[in-house]
Amino acid sequence: MDSERAERNLKLTIEYDGTSFHGWQSQPGLRTVQGTLAEVMGHLTGEAAEISGASRTDRGVHALGQVATWRTRTPIPEERLARVLNGLLPEDIRIRQAEEVEPGFHARFSALAKRYSYLLDRRAVESVFVSRRALHYPDSLDVGSMREAASVIVGEHDFAAFRCSSGREEDDAREPTIRTIYRVDVEECAGLLSVVVLGRSFLYKMVRTIVGSLLEVGRGKWSIRRLAEGMASLDRRRLGPTLPPKGLCLEEVYYDQIRLDRAIEAPAEQNPGQPKDPRNPFSGSHL
Repeated sequence: MDSERAERNLKLTIEYDGTSFHGWQSQPGLRTVQGTLAEVMGHLTGEAAEISGASRTDRGVHALGQVATWRTRTPIPEERLARVLNGLLPEDIRIRQAEEVEPGFHARFSALAKRYSYLLDRRAVESVFVSRRALHYPDSLDVGSMREAASVIVGEHDFAAFRCSSGREEDDAREPTIRTIYRVDVEECAGLLSVVVLGRSFLYKMVRTIVGSLLEVGRGKWSIRRLAEGMASLDRRRLGPTLPPKGLCLEEVYYDQIRLDRAIEAPAEQNPGQPKDPRNPFSGSHL
């Protein structure tokens, strides 16, 4: 009987187009990534699926490398599991890899860092191939100034000015706002611009606000000093807009220190996340 089988802890690497989802986390009556996975897993195994994600991506945010842990007693071998699940999942979610891990591994609490990218389509006419995954932004930008401004954000700082309200005031008040950002890269190719942010952890909507603030510098509206002063003020009103979710993608969650060190130290032109194919904003990722 299934109840007599030993429980397994499975690590799933997941990609999804977040356009039609109300975020990662299960919510009654709403289509979410976690809820969709739990429904399919329950149908497959007859269990109430226990799934924990590394990141609670917001509504409309995409993922190339979301990680989840799934505690299950299913006997399906790990080498077959992704294929079986993908045969049942809708076309906007795919399990890229399934592997059995030690019982103490947790997708969220074992993570060392995460890498996000924000993609902008800078062409005069928005491309239909990237419209679901990139923000159309045809305005003129000084990309060199954006790269210089990115250095202000790198390091350990109080990022209170980049945090948006989650609507839960008590939770917001308790959450520490000191965060470490390892690198911010601004890359462009074939009419696309990608801002890649690698950090230990992030506040609510922090990456989208970082990119919105860098755009103020790129537009020539702000100096780099103005960005630094706004950041030091700890006042959300002193920084730039929070950009729409559709340009944001969770690219990778790091669990291995050596792999993380290499990502931190890699030259910018070798850093993952650079868009290579103008029809596919995810083609530059080395996942």
